[in-house]
Amino acid sequence: MTSIASLPTRQISRLETSTIASLTKGDLEELKSTQVRAFTSSQIAALNTGVLSTLSNTVVSAFAANSVKGLTLSQLSALGTTQVSGFTTSQVKALYASQLEGFSATAIEALNSSQVSAMSGAQVATLSAAELNSFTAEEIGSIGRTAMGSLTTDALAGLATNKITALTTSQISRLTTGQMQALSSSQLAALSPEQFSALTTKHIAGLKTDVIATLGSSQLASMTSRQVGAFSTTQFEALSSASLESLTTTQISGMKSAQAATLSAAELNTFTNEEIGSLTKAALAGLTTTALAGLATNKISALSASQVAALSSAQLGVLNSDQLKALEPGQFAAMSSKQIAGLSTTVIANLEPDQIASLTMKQVGALSSVQFQALTTSGIESLTTTQVAGLNARQAATLSADELNLFTPEEFAVLGKSAIAALNTVALAGVTPDRIASLTSGQMSALSGGQIRALTSDQLAALTPAQFAGLSQSQVSGLSTAALASLDGDDLSAFSSKKIKALSTLQFDALSADGIAALTTGQIAALDAKKMATLSSAEINSFSAEEIAAISRSAISGLSTSAIAGMADDLFSSMTTSQISSLTAKQMSALTSSQFASLTPQQFSALAATQISGLSTDALAGLDSTKVSAMTSRQLSALSANQFQALSAESIEALTDVQIAGLRSSQIATLDSSELSSFTTSEIAAINRKVVSGIATAALSGLSSENIAAFSSAQLQAMSNAQVAIVIAAYQSN
Repeated sequence: MTSIASLPTRQISRLETSTIASLTKGDLEELKSTQVRAFTSSQIAALNTGVLSTLSNTVVSAFAANSVKGLTLSQLSALGTTQVSGFTTSQVKALYASQLEGFSATAIEALNSSQVSAMSGAQVATLSAAELNSFTAEEIGSIGRTAMGSLTTDALAGLATNKITALTTSQISRLTTGQMQALSSSQLAALSPEQFSALTTKHIAGLKTDVIATLGSSQLASMTSRQVGAFSTTQFEALSSASLESLTTTQISGMKSAQAATLSAAELNTFTNEEIGSLTKAALAGLTTTALAGLATNKISALSASQVAALSSAQLGVLNSDQLKALEPGQFAAMSSKQIAGLSTTVIANLEPDQIASLTMKQVGALSSVQFQALTTSGIESLTTTQVAGLNARQAATLSADELNLFTPEEFAVLGKSAIAALNTVALAGVTPDRIASLTSGQMSALSGGQIRALTSDQLAALTPAQFAGLSQSQVSGLSTAALASLDGDDLSAFSSKKIKALSTLQFDALSADGIAALTTGQIAALDAKKMATLSSAEINSFSAEEIAAISRSAISGLSTSAIAGMADDLFSSMTTSQISSLTAKQMSALTSSQFASLTPQQFSALAATQISGLSTDALAGLDSTKVSAMTSRQLSALSANQFQALSAESIEALTDVQIAGLRSSQIATLDSSELSSFTTSEIAAINRKVVSGIATAALSGLSSENIAAFSSAQLQAMSNAQVAIVIAAYQSN
C-alpha cells in the first residue's frame, strides 16, 4: 500500500473513511501540516479514537477549523491534555457547544487563556461550576465579554471567591441581572472596589437585600453616585448603619427621593455637614417629617438656601424653634411663601429678629393673621420698611396701638392702602400724632368713615393741609363735629369745594370761626342755603367782598335775618345785583337803614316788588332821593301805605312823573300838603285819575294855583265833591 504521506492533499481529502479509520499514529505523524489540513470533517470523524488520543499537539493543531466539527463526543472525551493544548483558537471557535460538552474535566482544565478567550457564548454556557473553577485566574479573566453573559447562574453561583476576584471590570459589566442575583454575599464581598464600580445600575438593582447588608465599606465607597441611586428602597433600607455612614458626599448626592425616605433621624445625623449639603432637592423631598424633626441643629444649619427652599411645608412645619433658630438669615430668606405659611405659631414666636428681618416682602405677606399675631414685640419691631410695606389687610387688622407705635414714622408711611383700611379703630386712635402726620395722601384716602371718626383731636391737629386734601368726599362727610371743630384755617383751605359741599349742615356748623374765615372763594361758592343759615354775622363779616360776591343766589336766601342785619355796610354793598335780587322779603325786612342806604342805584333797581314790600319803614326813611328816583314804578307801587309814608320829603320830591303815575290810591292818601305841594305841575298832571280821589283834602287845600291848574279835566272829574270843592275854593282864593 502506498504511504499516505506521499499523497497530495487533493487525494487525501478523497480517501475513504474506511481507509482513514485504519490509519495509525505513525501514519498521521508523518503527514505535513498541509496534508493534515486536507482532512474533511467526515474523515476526522472516522479516525480511530485510540489513535486520536495519542496524537501530538502539532498534528491536532493542523486540522482545519471547519473539519474539527466532525469530532465525535467519544473522540473528544478521549482527548488528553496534550491533544487539547494543540487546539487553535480557530478550532475552538469552530466546535459546536455540544462538542465542548464531550470534553473531559481534565481536557477543560487543560484549556489555556487563548483558547478560553475564543469560546463563544454557547460554548461558555455549557461550563459547569467545577469546570469554571478548574480555570486559572488568568483563564477566568480571558472569557470574552459577550460570552460572559452566557454563563449559567449555577456555574456563577458555584464560582470560588478566589476566581471571582479574577473577573475583569469589563466582564463584570456584561453580567446579566439574573447572573448578579445568583452571586452569594461571600462572592460579592470578594469583589474588589474596582470590580464593584463596574457594576451597572441594573446589576445593582438586582442585588438581594441579604447581599446588600454584607457589603463592605470599601465596596460601597467604590460605588458611583449613579450606582447608589440604583438601589431600590428595599435595598437601600437593607444597608447597615456602618454602610450608610461610609457613603461619600458624591454618593449621597446621587440619593433618590425614595431612598431618602428610608432614613431615620439617627442615620441622617451620621452624615457630615458636607454630606447633608450634598443632598439633592429630590432627596430632601423624600425625607420623612420624623427624620427631619430629629435632625441636629448643626445639620440644619448645613442646609443650603436652595435646599431649605426645597423642603415642603409639612417638613418645615415639624421643625422646632431650636432647629429654625439654627437657620441663617440667608436660609430663611430662601423659603417660599407656601413654606412660610406652614410654620407653627410657636416657631413664629421664637424667630430671631435677624431671621424676621431677612424675610422678603412676599414671605411676610404669606403669614396668616394667626401667624402674624404670634410675632413678639421684638419681632414686630424688627420688620423692615420693605416688609411693613408688604403687610396685607388680614395682618394689619391684628395690630394693636402699641404694636403700630413700634413702627417708625417712615415705616408707618409705607403701609399699603389695604393695610391702612384694615386697621382697628381702637388701635388707630392710639397711634401717636407724629405717625399719623406721616400718612401719605394715598393712605389718607384709604381711611374709612369709622376710622376718620376715630381720630383724636391731637391726631387731627397733626395732619397737614396736604393730608386733608387727600381725603375723599365720603371721608370728609364722615368727620365728627369735634374733629371738624379742631381744624384750623390751613386744614380747611385744603378741602376742595366738593368736599366742603359734602359736609352736612351739622358738620359745617361745627367749624370754628377761624375755619370759616379761612374758606376760599371756591369753597364759599359751594355752600348751600342750609350751610349759610348756620353762619353768624361775625362769621359773615370775616368774608372779603370777593368772597361775599362768590355766594350763590340759592345760598344767599339761607342767611339768617340776624346775620343779614349784622353785615357790615361795605360787605352788604359788595353783593351782586343777582344776590340782592335773591334776598327774601324776610331778609329784606332785617336790613338796617345804613345797609339799605349803602345800596347802589343799580343794586336798588334789582330789587323785586316782593323784596320792596318787605323793607322796614326805618330802612325806607333812610333812603336818599337818588335811590328813590331810581326805583321802578313797579317797585314803588309795591310799597305799603306805611312804607310809602316813611319816605322822606326829599324822596317824595324826587319822584318822577313816571313813578307818580304808578302810585296807588293808598300811597297817594299818605301825602301831606307839603309833600303834594313839592310836585311839579307835570307831576300833578301825571297822577293817575283813578287814584286822584285818594288825595287827602288837607293836602289839596295847600296846593298853589299853578298846581291846581295842572289837574286835568279827567282828574277833576275823578275827584270827590269834597275834593272838587277844595279845588274850587283854592282856585278862587288865588
